Amino acid sequence: MSHRSSMQRRLKRLEHRQASPVGREAYIAPSSLVGETHLVVDGPPVGGRYYFREEPGPGPQLADFGQFESILQFTEDEAHF
Repeated sequence: MSHRSSMQRRLKRLEHRQASPVGREAYIAPSSLVGETHLVVDGPPVGGRYYFREEPGPGPQLADFGQFESILQFTEDEAHF
C-alpha cells in the first residue's frame, strides 16, 4: 500500500513540474498580415525560448502551445532577433 501512495506522490510532482511555465518564454515575430493568422514554431526551442512567426489563415494560437512564463510580441522595428 505504501508503494502505491509513494508512486502517486511522485506522479503528482511530475505533473506539477510539466504544467509549470517556469523557464518557458515565447518570442513572437511581427507580421504585416491582415485578417486571421496563426502561429508557427520557428525552429527548435533554445534554452526554454520558443520563437514563433505568424502565418495567414486559421490555425494554432499561442495557448495551443502550452503556458509561458513570459511572452514578447515584437513590433516591426524591434524584430531583428
